[in-house]
Amino acid sequence: MARQGHPTATAGRGWRHVTIAGRRRRVSGDPADTYFQDAARHARGMAEIHAVAAAILPPDGTGIALDIGANIGLTALVLAALAPRGRVLAAEPSPRTVEALRETLRLNGIADRVEVLPLAVGAGPGEAAFHADAAHSAGSKLVDAGTMDHATLAAPPVAVPVTTLDALVERAGLPRIDLVKVDVEGFESDVLDGAAATIARHRPAFILEFNAWTLLCNRNANPRTVLEDWLARFPVVHAFRGTAAPERIGRAQALAFLHDHLVLRRCADDLVLSFDADWVARWQPPAKSSR
Repeated sequence: MARQGHPTATAGRGWRHVTIAGRRRRVSGDPADTYFQDAARHARGMAEIHAVAAAILPPDGTGIALDIGANIGLTALVLAALAPRGRVLAAEPSPRTVEALRETLRLNGIADRVEVLPLAVGAGPGEAAFHADAAHSAGSKLVDAGTMDHATLAAPPVAVPVTTLDALVERAGLPRIDLVKVDVEGFESDVLDGAAATIARHRPAFILEFNAWTLLCNRNANPRTVLEDWLARFPVVHAFRGTAAPERIGRAQALAFLHDHLVLRRCADDLVLSFDADWVARWQPPAKSSR
């Protein structure tokens, strides 16, 4: 059981114990944030990301990974554990959440191994409106002026800097990219649009959230169109399936996948987009949680 939040040196934040892939960790967050309140459950869900990332990243610990939409740092903890001799960059645009991310890394003694980038990653550089959801940090998102009425937001949006994955990789001087995790509430295709050079040169694998609700609500995007676009960009696509082997998805399976995504899985899927299926042979099922 996760411990209740404890005060930290920074007012307005607390921390609690969670278990990620069998390892006890501490995470920081706003006690009023429902995502942080439910951190133990979200941490247990990291076992699937850990299993996939372990199969993709080099086994010698020298992997280079990016966490786009890092939130309070659960995925960053996974990637840093799997790449202790590599590099991990974690991007989070929410001014409030990025401080919790920094604190999570500090609490786990890896603040010097994960570079925090306080910005959004999208299709082009500049500045964008961002809705920081104080009640549920995982619902924070860029604001698409064409699809969202600012008056419906609980708080007015704030301006945040935006860069592209291509610019980020060039600025960081990364010699290669092994894995990019992207969870940006429906703006995942924007990240891919700003990563054309990186994808062509480094051919990394991507872990992307595919969520029909956020695509429709936040981007007014047809989920079928988005899925078909991703299948066209990458020759190999798999879906997470818990302790079962990752499920290969091609054009012939697209509609069946969408049906189950909408009807059975309540718009919740994580996909792996890659250029080969070699990692699947190295994949090992995540341990079942007893908690």
